[in-house]
Amino acid sequence: MKTSKDKCLVSILLLTFGLLFVGVVIVGGILFFNEKILMVPTDEFPTISSAVDMAVEGDIILVKTKEDGTPYEENVDINTDNIKLIGIGKVKPVIDGDVVGGIGINLTDRSGVLVQNFSIQNFSGSGFFLSSSNSNMIKGNDVNRSGDFGIRLLSSSNSNMIKGNSVNGNQQGIVLDSSNRNTLKGNNVNRNMFNGISLDSSDENLLKGNNVKDTPSFNGISLDDNSNDNDVFFNRAFGNGNGNTTFDINDQNITVPLNNFKENKCDISNKPNICN
Repeated sequence: MKTSKDKCLVSILLLTFGLLFVGVVIVGGILFFNEKILMVPTDEFPTISSAVDMAVEGDIILVKTKEDGTPYEENVDINTDNIKLIGIGKVKPVIDGDVVGGIGINLTDRSGVLVQNFSIQNFSGSGFFLSSSNSNMIKGNDVNRSGDFGIRLLSSSNSNMIKGNSVNGNQQGIVLDSSNRNTLKGNNVNRNMFNGISLDSSDENLLKGNNVKDTPSFNGISLDDNSNDNDVFFNRAFGNGNGNTTFDINDQNITVPLNNFKENKCDISNKPNICN
């Protein structure tokens, strides 16, 4: 039989746990509601840029394909750190540069940004352009028919993740210029005119599990003399090169295990026992 003292102790414990639970719910609610969701297209945000311009750190921008099927014809300049820009729906939202030209999605001096699940096409410059931008993720996008670069990282854009994108039919596919410690993983880079994946003066990057095919005029994967300590493995390069090497490695201290290179003009330059 419980005494009054036991009942009092049980009541105190229940009250304590109850207060703790309420505190967790309140804190969790504050954290959740601080991540505001902005929907595009709506009356408030008819364009992607209108939502991006209003976003604050922690916001999530969800973009649907327009009901009439027309693309978003705009240049998207991301001017806030730590936001998520995500395409949703069965069909990836299209951002088309045929009318506006220039750059599709621009990140300059930005960090902590996620851009995922868009189809970006027909820009006269780059589909994606990152300049002095660190620790961002570009994931699951289709980047097609850019007049310049599909995805370009420039000016110490470091520690970014470029993952699972399809980069096809651009002048150049994915290019890192003076950018270090980035990860390029699981990208399909096909039918780009000059270089599928190219590293210029870029160190300590990881290229893993990328497929590079049908680069007609230059290299499938190219690392220049000033790119050092990069790791390149589990990549596949097929049918690249037209009068030039396909896998052009002058890199110092490069690691190149377990890649699969076939039907290229030359598999690894400066390695006479491998090149034809």
